[in-house]
This record gives sequence, C-alpha cells and structure tokens, in this order.
Amino acid sequence: MFSNENGLFGEAKKAKVLPNIITSLLWVLLFLIAGQGMGAILAFYIKKIIGNDPAVLLLNELICGFIFITLFVFARVKFREKRSISSIGLKREGFIKKYLIGFGIGILMFSIVGLLLSISGHTVVNSNPGGLSGIAALSGVLIVIPGWIIQSGTEEVLSRGWLMNVLGARYNVAVGLIISSSFFGLIHFANLNVNILAIINIVLVGLFFGLYVIRTNDLWGACGLHAAWNWTQGNVFGFEVSGQKVAGSLLNLRLTGSEWFTGGSFGPEAGIAATIVLCIGIVVLYFIPSHKKLDTVNSLYNE
Repeated sequence: MFSNENGLFGEAKKAKVLPNIITSLLWVLLFLIAGQGMGAILAFYIKKIIGNDPAVLLLNELICGFIFITLFVFARVKFREKRSISSIGLKREGFIKKYLIGFGIGILMFSIVGLLLSISGHTVVNSNPGGLSGIAALSGVLIVIPGWIIQSGTEEVLSRGWLMNVLGARYNVAVGLIISSSFFGLIHFANLNVNILAIINIVLVGLFFGLYVIRTNDLWGACGLHAAWNWTQGNVFGFEVSGQKVAGSLLNLRLTGSEWFTGGSFGPEAGIAATIVLCIGIVVLYFIPSHKKLDTVNSLYNE
C-alpha cells in the first residue's frame, strides 16, 4: 500500500549510508544513553539555580533529559549520512501551522480518552492533589509546554524521523513502521508501574504516529500531536503520563475502578479506553484511500 520510493523514505534513500536493523537499534541506544547522560548532568546543575517550583523542575527535566538526544540524531544525519536535517521531515515551510494542526489533533484524541473514562464512571475529582489545580495551576500548566515540546519532539525525531525512515528506506515501509513502533514501546519498559497492556498501547501510539508521518510526509505534525497527547493527559486532566505523576493540572482527576480499563497507576496509556481510541485512529489513517494522502490535513497545511 505504501511505497518507500518517495516521501521521507525517498529522502532517507539519499543518505550516504543506510544501517541495517541491528546497527540502527544500536545507534538509537547510543543516542539515548549518551543524550540522557549528558542531560542528567546539566539538569543537576540547573536544578541548583531554579528553586523548587514543580512546573519549573519538570520543565528542566524534560528539556535537559531529551535535547541532547535530538542533537546527536541531527549530527548523525548531517555529518555521517550527508543529508539535510529537513530530510527527516522538518522542513521550514509552514512548520508552525503543521505543528499546531497536530497539537489540536492530539488534544482531541486524548480528550476522547478522557471522555470515555469519565462517562463510564472511571474518574473522580482528586480530593488530595499533589500540587496546584484549576486556575491556580494555569501558569505552571503553560510553563511546562516547552518541556513537552522538546521531550515529544525528541522521541519523534528519534523514532519516526530517523529510525522508521532509514529502515523503511533500506527494507520496506512495513519494516520501518513495525520496528520503530515496537522499539518505541520497549524503551518504556523501565517506566514505573508498567505492564504488558501499557507496552501494547505505546506500540499502538507508535503505529499511529508513524502512519501520521507517512500520510502527511512530515514530522512537525506528529511532534505536535505527541506533545499535546502528553500535556493534555498530565497537565489538563491530571493523569499519570506513562507512569509519571505530573504536579499541577487544570482538572485534577483521579482514575478509579477497573485498572484494565483505566490503566491504573501507569495512567490511561495502560488501559483499554486508550486502546479503543488508538485502534480507531490507526484504522482511519490506514484505510484512507492512498490518493487522498490526508487531503484534509494537507489542505490545511498549504492554505
């Protein structure tokens, strides 16, 4: 259904070298270990300066923990593969609009998850919040957005912009999509309170984001979608984000009832409610007729 002769796969084919599956995964691990190691050192020293505000601390953690990974991927693309950074899907033309469209879709998708949880009676207002909530939390909720932008953008650059496209270019689209999505799920195994359904759902997230990149021939929208999904989940609804509790949210809801449906202490990404929304999204993206190529979204990009 999808060809690796054009789009971002075609761009990746222009690389001076295209690593095989094993080598690609080793490079990804190197990017992660080196990038997070350097980020942890920087975050430690910055923390001594910025004080104890939870939102600022989270911002520091997200930016320092991920920015170096992106820089390492960029260096690999530019100096080893001898191609432009834009070739991984980060073209300048209309990037703000593309990002905002993705951000809006991300808010909508996770809001549907939250709606499913609420109408089924699986949420209650948290009577003992760990941080500020409601209007009092608004400044912190907004302050942390750049952190989610960096964190989510890094994961998209690494998983979809680089890994999916180089493997798709060397082998075929299915290999690139499946390997990158599976790896994306597996790197969350170290998260707190993780379980098998959480990993399955995160693999589904990877498939959805990967299909979105393929359909739009662009990475900006997926970066926005990913950032909005995390931000809405943690800072709007107040749920855990992949096992991490985020201090400060607008709604400050708490999950209750059956953990197989809600995701329990890992957050909704480990629950059936998220599985339903993700599967519907994947089916919609996959079965859109190929000639349309998300015409609705692309027409918005080009207006």
